[in-house]
Amino acid sequence: MTTETMPAAPPADIITALQTAWQRPLTNHRTTTQYRPIAHSPEDQTTPDGTQNPLWDIVRWMPAEPLWHGGNLEPTFPYLAFDKATGLKLDQLGATRHHLASRYAWSIISPGDVAWMLRQLDGRALIEIGAGTGYWAWQLEQAGVDVAAYDPHPPAEDNTYCKAGPYTAVLQDDATAVKHHQDRALLMVWPPYGGEHARHALSLYTGDLLLYAGEAWGGCTADDEFYELLGREWDKVSEAPRHVTWWGIHCELAAYRRKGGGAGV
Repeated sequence: MTTETMPAAPPADIITALQTAWQRPLTNHRTTTQYRPIAHSPEDQTTPDGTQNPLWDIVRWMPAEPLWHGGNLEPTFPYLAFDKATGLKLDQLGATRHHLASRYAWSIISPGDVAWMLRQLDGRALIEIGAGTGYWAWQLEQAGVDVAAYDPHPPAEDNTYCKAGPYTAVLQDDATAVKHHQDRALLMVWPPYGGEHARHALSLYTGDLLLYAGEAWGGCTADDEFYELLGREWDKVSEAPRHVTWWGIHCELAAYRRKGGGAGV
């Protein structure tokens, strides 16, 4: 059985293993980088009492470094910060981007992200297209947001992108589901690279507020036509200031308003 097919350990076991590993960190022999956890850094936010965010609880203890000088800390590969045996153990437990993305969500959502999204929504309900495991919807629902979540491919063992969950109710439907919720804000998180559902959903949406987590034009999310439509009809009005993303993954969490404030064509 490979680490790709091994069942992931409970979050508490992964966190304990990471905390134990920090007792003997390594220094990268090529770059002399001193890796450190996000926990207790400026990027760190603790999960509010009464809510659950196991992805963040794990991520905040993973090895991290800034991708750019002065940038946010970004979680990276455990084998860079710890000895080979420890890195292998953490991989087997599920402390890697691939395991955590397919188990929870492909973009990290922190308590700070949730707080920022609440300010953008200002009490408004939300529709999420391409909800995957429903993890982001679950985080927002715990904060009191009314979320209608949809995905054409529900989580399953043979689903490359979503192997766990759902964490909340995720209805099986494609981008056309947005037509039934035009009064809500629209959320899309890490739509598949080259896929057209993000563009399709945005073209059908007549509302005025989009929350989007993904890379920019030319990155590994959505397709070029989506970004053309986004640039032509929408303005970025805010960006989550300390959104944590995986090392080398240029994910941003941003809010967009329709140009002119009116409905789309």
